[in-house]
Amino acid sequence: MRIISMIGILLLVQLGLSGCTSDKELWQKSLQAGASEAAAELKRLTVKINNQSIRNVKLLKSYAEVVKRDSPDLAAIVDALAMDATVNGPIVRALKERLESVNKAIPQAVKGGKQAVAQLQQEFNAIQVAADPALFGMMLTDPINVLADMSNGKLARVEAMSKEAALRINKSGDYGAGSQLVGNPNYGQWKENSQGRSFWEWYGMYAMFSNLFRSPIYYGNWAGNRGYSYYSDYGRNYYTSPSQRKSQQAQATKAKQKFQKSGKSFKSPYAKTRAGASATAKRSSIKSANKFSSKSKRSNFKTPSKFARSRSNQSTARSSYSRTSRSFSGGK
Repeated sequence: MRIISMIGILLLVQLGLSGCTSDKELWQKSLQAGASEAAAELKRLTVKINNQSIRNVKLLKSYAEVVKRDSPDLAAIVDALAMDATVNGPIVRALKERLESVNKAIPQAVKGGKQAVAQLQQEFNAIQVAADPALFGMMLTDPINVLADMSNGKLARVEAMSKEAALRINKSGDYGAGSQLVGNPNYGQWKENSQGRSFWEWYGMYAMFSNLFRSPIYYGNWAGNRGYSYYSDYGRNYYTSPSQRKSQQAQATKAKQKFQKSGKSFKSPYAKTRAGASATAKRSSIKSANKFSSKSKRSNFKTPSKFARSRSNQSTARSSYSRTSRSFSGGK
């Protein structure tokens, strides 16, 4: 009788281990498929950029030529903005770095369990959506409109209302040239000065914006008074890595605590969508959101029915492992 019991226990353990291994294999294959799909989308995007078959790629370059010709002293910052229309620009580079980061995180996610795998798959999905040429074209409207604002009225904003109209309808502050790029981690970061105030620090090649508008842009002021930008109002969900999103959330939490101590109310910069986008920009965002939602639904990992019975016989330790998740925080 004792021998039969031991055999039964061994069979249950073996069955449980078999189910565990099969789940991991399933997750591994699904994540590898997600990685392949994201890589393929990025490759297609780079081909279209190199072929200049995306309208705003050509438009950004032509705007840059006009501003540089009329204002040679701005050549350095104009050339930096024009890089966005190439595969070496910050937008594409950031997507490639995110893909590389999530690829490296696959083994850890598989060990972490179902939820960790689902989170990683969502990041693969977000990268795919961000690599959509139509959405990438919309992301280029921010640097295009920066150049429009720098042209002294010669060039019109694209897929957005005029600067004057946007400032008026949003009752936002005028943060000068480059304001559409503030808060976008591709162009700078929030740093704290000696007084404990967070200000926007441009990355090296964009530092000239500080000279064009000499007053520092402080986070607390910008958060409640920022104007419209495609990144902040529509593109942030897809063009922000998990680690960058955590940083943005931490920045908002810190500012909120400081405001509360001073008896003031804090408004998150992303609490509401600013007015200023064209109907096309809004539609592209909705279309991308639906595309991402559809991909996310396909990423809900369900254990095949043939393993369901074995899972019910697994030990408490196995069940505990299945519920454990390790949040993915990779990315640039």
